[in-house]
Amino acid sequence: MEWVCMLPVIAGLFSACGPGEPLAVGYAEGEYVLLAPIETARLVSVELRKGDRITTGAVVATLERRDAEIAVAEAEAAMRNAAAVLDNLKSGKRPEEIAVIEASLNSANAQAKEAERAFERQKGLSRGGFASQANMDSAQTQVELTAAKVAELEANLAVARLPARAAEIEAAESSLKRASASLENAQWRLSQRTVLAPADGEVADVILRKGELAGPQSPVVSFLPDGAIKLKLYVPEPYLSAMEIGRKLKVNCDGCRPGSLATISYVSSEPEFTPPVIYSINNRQKLVYLVEAKPDTDAQRLRPGQIVDVDLQSGDVK
Repeated sequence: MEWVCMLPVIAGLFSACGPGEPLAVGYAEGEYVLLAPIETARLVSVELRKGDRITTGAVVATLERRDAEIAVAEAEAAMRNAAAVLDNLKSGKRPEEIAVIEASLNSANAQAKEAERAFERQKGLSRGGFASQANMDSAQTQVELTAAKVAELEANLAVARLPARAAEIEAAESSLKRASASLENAQWRLSQRTVLAPADGEVADVILRKGELAGPQSPVVSFLPDGAIKLKLYVPEPYLSAMEIGRKLKVNCDGCRPGSLATISYVSSEPEFTPPVIYSINNRQKLVYLVEAKPDTDAQRLRPGQIVDVDLQSGDVK
């Protein structure tokens, strides 16, 4: 029985010869993305399952589109109307209206010529003593009236052929730009009724199914992009001074290749007790500091929740 009693002593000697404790222990945490539409609508299809691999631009879900299609049609009609108003202002009056003014001008020219001929006849009669001064004055007045009418119609025709005032055209151009922007916005909102994957990655969970309402506060899928893994490490206070943002750490975990590295991205300034997930007999009462690090390599090999430990590398890794 004496050798049995010696077992704890022998085990202690062997443990003293083994490798020391790591600098820090922690776990891998996924930086999940919740995929949701920008507007509330009913789901038409969700073809994905938990654990599926998807690539950038892959269809995650499609939603009811009818109301968005109506909005696009209304925006297209408004843009066509704004374009027609602008074209009308730039081109002046309609050809039919110009034709009416031209016909009136032709009639006025004919009347003016006839008035001039009548006036010439009155002058001839007056020289022979066959026309009174009153008739002469009346003929001259008619010449002046018909000439004034011709001048008026010529001015009207010139104005009719001119485009609208610059201020009116500028206002119409602004209206067209607003209509174009509204159409672009409506088309974009229609496109958002299809939810697409923002990156390559894995479906962590399917939250909603066909027929349910999805929206900004009701995501369809929880998604883990490739490489969206960080390490949450709990460092004892004596080692805190060695934790500098940008410093490299050697990562050890099941499945990690030898020499795997991570770069420190965050160091907490507040201590906390060791989290239950990494309790051990030796560290359960210790105050530790949270340190976060981004894996430089093997990010694809790490799974959320996987336990890791790290050591400082000296010289070439710092």
